[in-house]
Formats: sequence, C-alpha cells, structure tokens
Amino acid sequence: MIDEAATDFESVHGGRPSGTWAAPGRANLIGEHTDYNDGFVLPIALPHTTRVTARSRSDRRLRLYSAQGDGTVTDLALDGLAPG
Repeated sequence: MIDEAATDFESVHGGRPSGTWAAPGRANLIGEHTDYNDGFVLPIALPHTTRVTARSRSDRRLRLYSAQGDGTVTDLALDGLAPG
C-alpha cells in the first residue's frame, strides 16, 4: 500500500515523495468521547488505513489530490488561506 501511494504521487505530481505516513482506522464499540471524560470505551483498530504521501515545496503552494476522488488536483496558495 505504501508503494502504491508513492507511485500514485509520482504519476500525479511528477516526482518521488519525501515520505508516506499511515494511521489505522478506529471504531469505538462503547461510546464516543468517553475515554477522556472518565467513562468507559472499547476502541478497536480496523484493517483500513488513511495514508498521506507528501514532499515539501519552496513556492508556498499546496497541491492536493485524493486517490479516492474524481481525479481533480487542487492547487492553493498558502498566502491566500485564512480561517473559515
């Protein structure tokens, strides 16, 4: 899966990524938000993962793509981002 993400990154962005990071899915079988509120919770890991593959840029832009999306690449200027 990691190699697949790196290959997708290279085909979309034209170069190798700096790295790929993954986090497992999680489901709480007993309640939500109770573990940090002194309640009981039973989290289990799921076989699904969320993966992010990235590399740094020097032009203050973000170029975003989702392999699960419609194939659109979104290009944003960091200087134009604001809350909301």
